[in-house]
Parts: sequence; structure tokens; C-alpha cells
Amino acid sequence: MQPTDHISDEYQSVNAPAVAIVVDKQEQFLPLLSSGLATAQMHRGTLTVVFVSQAEEIPDWFALPPEYASANIVQQSITGKNCVRLLIKQLTGLKPVLLGMALDEKEGEDRYLAGKAYEPVLQQLNCPVYLVKSTPDWSFPDSLSAFVPFWDDENSRFAITTALEVSPNLHVTACKVVAPSADKHERLMQQEEFRKQTEIWGKNSRFQTKLLYSFNEQQALLAEAVNHDFLLTGIGKGNNLTRAIFGDFRNELINRTKSPAIILREYQGRAGSVLSRGWSMFDSLLPTLTREDRIEAYRLIRQGGRPNRDFYSMIALSSSIASLGLILDSAAVIIGAMLVAPLMSAIIGMGMASIHGDLRFLRLTLRATLLGSVIAIMTGFLFGLINFDGDTTHQILQRTNPSTLDLVVALVSGVAAAYALCRKNVSNSLPGVAIAVALVPPLSTVGVCLSIGFWGLAWGALKLFLSNMVAIVFASALVFASFGFKPNLDIVKDDRRLKVFQRSFITSAILVLVMLVLLVTRTVHDIHEAAFDDEVQVALTRHLDELNIDAQVAYWKITTTSKDIFQLDIELKSPKEITQNMVKALEKRLEASLKKQVSLDLAVSPIERLHAE
Repeated sequence: MQPTDHISDEYQSVNAPAVAIVVDKQEQFLPLLSSGLATAQMHRGTLTVVFVSQAEEIPDWFALPPEYASANIVQQSITGKNCVRLLIKQLTGLKPVLLGMALDEKEGEDRYLAGKAYEPVLQQLNCPVYLVKSTPDWSFPDSLSAFVPFWDDENSRFAITTALEVSPNLHVTACKVVAPSADKHERLMQQEEFRKQTEIWGKNSRFQTKLLYSFNEQQALLAEAVNHDFLLTGIGKGNNLTRAIFGDFRNELINRTKSPAIILREYQGRAGSVLSRGWSMFDSLLPTLTREDRIEAYRLIRQGGRPNRDFYSMIALSSSIASLGLILDSAAVIIGAMLVAPLMSAIIGMGMASIHGDLRFLRLTLRATLLGSVIAIMTGFLFGLINFDGDTTHQILQRTNPSTLDLVVALVSGVAAAYALCRKNVSNSLPGVAIAVALVPPLSTVGVCLSIGFWGLAWGALKLFLSNMVAIVFASALVFASFGFKPNLDIVKDDRRLKVFQRSFITSAILVLVMLVLLVTRTVHDIHEAAFDDEVQVALTRHLDELNIDAQVAYWKITTTSKDIFQLDIELKSPKEITQNMVKALEKRLEASLKKQVSLDLAVSPIERLHAE
């Protein structure tokens, strides 16, 4: 029989609810009931306890214990396949001042605080939220001590304020970890700074602060937590991806502590709620991988990114094909070189090594990328020597002036490559990704340009490769983090993998930003230069007409001297003689139009006009 949607009205109350808790399992009932009642009594309001289930049957355990019988508690049950949607509607009508739920503790499901099913509740309800992690028989006693790791932000402050208001017998200890290398003067300064940050609660006898001296923040906080009845913290900001990248010691503390714990999140306001929903929608659009899928993807990427004789041989062959394509000005040959090159595997491996915090694998892929790049450049140099004419081709010039769009292409290609490697059903798209982003052809261009002495063009091609490489590393790491790859902290207890992960990822992001700034700066310069060239062309044509100079412009070039004087070299073709006075007049008019000091050099080629009789 298909369950039907149902909201019970058996325990309706006319009192406006102050606090609401949501339960769907027996082990959640007592911890949430005790904490919710204490908070409701603080607000002198009603506690609404909501049982949610897709099945219609209401379990026997959903009954108030005798000691809660006289309390101001309203019980409700919401059942049926649309129970979560009905729950949101019911809570929206109740408008609780605080919502309590159980923290989702399923392994591998750290993307959602209360579980995937209840994520819409947290996103859509406009009120503060607390989440409880505890043993089934734990309850909120009258007298206990709370341990609060302190970060100077809104959620930490909200956690302390809420804890002090819940019970007159609750004692709160706020702790902050600082480096033990500080001398006596620095320690006094740190204590004074901590005092100022918490002075709002300084007069409360139930509040105290404590500085912990340790190089390992997480271990120090975990060691201190065992001295208190439960751990209380504000939730870190951001979505699952940003918390993974920049670290989230609060959630790590909650996951690692063996004591009961409560997470509080202050209502973020309308703007914050909209932003949070946006991040949630983004997270929900990202595919998820099982643990087995991640292991298989990691094995394939590690295998492909490990350099060997075949790896370097294929890079040399690919560079040979690309160099010939550059010299012959053949796009088809260069595309063939892109398909042969294995360099993408090593660069994608750098992204995976960054996310796993695997320093050994990171060094291995970095060395493979650098050595492979040197081989490609040397191969291009050798093949450039057979370019007897020493001329550049269209295909060479295409790879010597990277733009912002090239960086965007590399970012999107890195996303596509990482996605394809993680999803077996789209792995056949990798050849297309290899064609979309150029890796070996720019390196071959560097070698060819060096062999014919065009150093500036060689630097431009190297910039194209570097921008492509850092963009692919950053984009692939971003995708891997979104798929749930992360450092295995159980293997390395001192969190060295986490440090490698954060530093390498942030470094790649900074490098992408640096390349973006350089390319944008270059693009802006090119735009200004092109606009100025157009301005010169228009002014030159107009002034020749105004001065009645019968001439055609065959060539012109602008250079800037050390005195910020624009040197304008012009070649004219004219059937008539052009005098020195005409040149002076043209120079003055150009200076007036361009609003710059101009030094004009004019070369005139005579034109003989013949008419047929």
C-alpha cells in the first residue's frame, strides 16, 4: 500500500511555538528533546516535536518520557512520500526561533549536514539551526560545561550567546589555539586580543576563556574537548567544496570527537539564504562517485600520470609531428600531434595529487611535466633547424600571442578532462579534450622559434603553455574536490596531506590568477594599441586630403622613443613631388590630432601615370 501524505493534528496547541525539533530515528529523540526543551524554556515558549517518515506508521518510541509530561511540548507527525515538502510548509507556518535536527553521520555523506533528504529544510527555513551529534541516551542536563573552539566570526559568537542563554547552570569555556613559539610579551598580547574579542561576555561568571599553545590546532582542541560535557561550535561558512579547499576544522572536530557535540548556525539573512541556496543547487548538480569509483579513477589517473620510457618517447614523437606541422603550416598535422601527446595525463595527475595531498605523486607528475616539456622544446628546436627559409608560418604565429580566451579554453578543458576520467561513460570524450587545449604544439613552437632566433615569439608560446598547464591543474583539482576526492587523513595523523592539499590547490589558483592578470593586461594593451593604430590611420588619411597631397600610403609604422616621442615612419607613393614644408605641416597636424609629440620620417616613391591614347 502506497503511503499517503499526512500531518497529524492529535497534539495541536494554540500556543505559538518558540522552538522546533525534527526527528526520524529513535536515537535522535532524547538528545534533541532535552536540548530543544531547554531552549524553549529559555524563550518561555512551546517546544514542537515533529516526527517525519515516508511510512504512515508512528513508532511507539515517539512518546514523551514521564519526566517531560508536564512540559509545554506539542507533538506532530508528518508522513507520506512528500513528507519533507510538507515539513517545510509546516515549519514555515510555525516560524520557530530555533530549529533542531540530528547531524548526519553517514560515512561519505559529508556534503549535507542533516542528510541529503533534509537539505532543503536547512536551505529554505528562515531561522537559526542547531544540529546534534550524540549517543542515544545522552540528554541535556541542568548543570554541565560546554567547550567552544573560538573563531572570531558570527557563528562562533552566536554559539556562545545561545549556550549562555539556554540554562542558568551552563558553563562555557571558549578556547583559542596559538603557536607555542611566542615569547612572554607576544603571549600577553595574544591574551589581550582574545579578551577584547570576547569582552561582550566578560562579565558573565559562567563564561571563561583559555588559550591553548600548540602547532596542531585540531589535536589541541580535541584534547581539550574531553574535559567538558559536550563540544559546541558554529558552522563554517561556504559549501562542501570551499570548506574542503580552505579547511574546516569545526566540522573535522565534530567528526573526530567522541563526546556529544552541537553545531549552531545563525540565520544568514535573506541575501545569505539566497546565496546558500545557490551553493546548494550547485552542489546538487554535481555528480557523486562511490568509494569504489573514486578508487578506480585514482588508480587510472595515477597510472597515466606516472612517467616511463613510453611516456617520454611519445612526447618526443608528438613534438616531432607538431614541429613539422608548424613548419609546413598544416593544422591537420598539428591536430594529429595533439592526439598522440600524453602530457595531459601528467598534468591531470598533478591536479589529483594536489587534492589527495600526495606530495610524492605531486613531485612525480611535476617532474614528468617539466622533463616532458624540455624534451618537446628540444625536439622542436632540432626540427626548426631544417626550416631553411627561417620564416614564421601562420600556425607558429597563432601560438605566440595567448589571450584571455585561451586561458578560459584551458580551464573548461581541464574540467572536461577530469570529468571524463572520473565518469567511465564519457571517457571516450578525452581525445576531443586533447584537441581543444594545446599542450605540445606551444612547446614545439618555443623550440622552432628559438632555432630561428625569434626570442619574443618563443616567450609568447611558452606563456601559452604555462597558462594552459596551470589552468588545467586548477580546474581538474576543482572537479576532483567536487567529486569527493580529499586527503586521506586517517593515513597521516599529523595532517601533512591536508597541508599539501591546501597549499598546492591555493598555489595553482594564484598562478591561474597571475596568468589571467598578465593575459588581461596584454589584451587591454593590444586593444589600446589597435585603437591607436586606427586613430593614426584615420588622421593620416584625413590630413593628406586636407593638405592636398596626392599620395597613397604604402606602409607606416609607429615606435616610441625613450623621450616618449612617437616615431612615425611612412612610405608614400605619389606622382608629384612632396616638399619639406608639406612634411612639416603633416607632422604638426598629426600632433594636434593625436595629442602626442610626433617625429615624422617620410619616404616617397614616385608613381608614373600613363594614359592610353
